Amino acid sequence: LTLATKKDQQEKKDDDVADKLAKLKSSGQGMVVCRICKGPHWTKQCPYKDTLGVAFDVQQEDTNLIKTSHRAPGAYVPPSIRKGEPQDNQSRQREENPTIRVSNLAEETSDSDLIDLFKPFGPVLRVYLAKDKNTGISKGFCLHYL
Repeated sequence: LTLATKKDQQEKKDDDVADKLAKLKSSGQGMVVCRICKGPHWTKQCPYKDTLGVAFDVQQEDTNLIKTSHRAPGAYVPPSIRKGEPQDNQSRQREENPTIRVSNLAEETSDSDLIDLFKPFGPVLRVYLAKDKNTGISKGFCLHYL
């Protein structure tokens, strides 16, 4: 039976940590490596980041292009990077036009009925009549885009 004090346990932990750090230093793995100049410091502290930073950014863009160009056929490609699609997000913006929701409509209501109803009050940009997918019967409400 051996008794260990907290001080002994702490010294043992400190020795273990020191041994692990020594192993890391000797193996060369786990050391901090700058992404710009490959030096033993953080990229944020690199003395060459102003001069080599531009070349590093260009190199990163080249590697990103290579990664995106070698996709497996049939792999999912997000809409933002598909070829032939506009690169700006204007195509996916929400409509900012004012909208009026009209509720409690009869099941027999049609799009043309609603357009005729709204024409006396101003131009009708669009009318969306909510319908059941299977039956095609009106769900009882519509959206009128002004």
